[in-house]
Amino acid sequence: MHVQDIDYHSNCQPFTQCLNVIVDWSKANPGHLPIFILVENKDGKREAPYQVVPEQFTPAVFDALDREIRSVFAPSQMITPDDVRGKHATLEGAILRDGWPSLESARGKVVFLLDQRRSGPAYLEGHPSLRGRVIFTNAEPGSPDAAFIEVNDPLKDPAYIPSLVRKGYLVRTRTDAELVQARAGDVTQRDAALASGAQLLSSDFAFEERASWTGYHVSFPEGTIARCNPVLKPVGCDARKLDLAATSTGR
Repeated sequence: MHVQDIDYHSNCQPFTQCLNVIVDWSKANPGHLPIFILVENKDGKREAPYQVVPEQFTPAVFDALDREIRSVFAPSQMITPDDVRGKHATLEGAILRDGWPSLESARGKVVFLLDQRRSGPAYLEGHPSLRGRVIFTNAEPGSPDAAFIEVNDPLKDPAYIPSLVRKGYLVRTRTDAELVQARAGDVTQRDAALASGAQLLSSDFAFEERASWTGYHVSFPEGTIARCNPVLKPVGCDARKLDLAATSTGR
């Protein structure tokens, strides 16, 4: 549900029901690629006079959010900040030295990510370096909680995302936004995002979801759901063999 009082016809409500859709699919597709769930907490304003003002996401509300996630997903089904930090003093220290868990160890699991950077302080309160938390914050490089970073515009500094990826951060960027690229058929941002090495690419027109105006869409050249990172270029990586779930079910 993106905007209060407007799009209540979501295909699943409440939040836990949406999570159960994911966990059911996960159980039915063992060995799948890790699923990244970007949580966008909507609070603080309304767009029109008739809309309710959303509840503020205080540390207590975030505590409740964590409990809801844990009520659906068992620890073995998730990768949490504590899992990644290990024995390191900070989450960023773990990322810079050891990186994220391997793909094979992450198969069949989900990773929760917090979209709004402004919400980081409330989510971190009482949980330094995200100790005991479920969700990874959208953090500034150099922060103790920095493991996941959003860089939504890959064109602003084409060298920035690749530099973060090489250091070990998980990066999300956008191939298009607000239908601008889709209406114009402009693939400049899309191609920059694909080349950047960002592990998460967000699009309104992924794969066969083509824009009616121009046919704009986003897909990998190999026709796969995932690919080998173009910046890190892992030795022996074959994009056709990454998605075991798709291979096993014939998709």
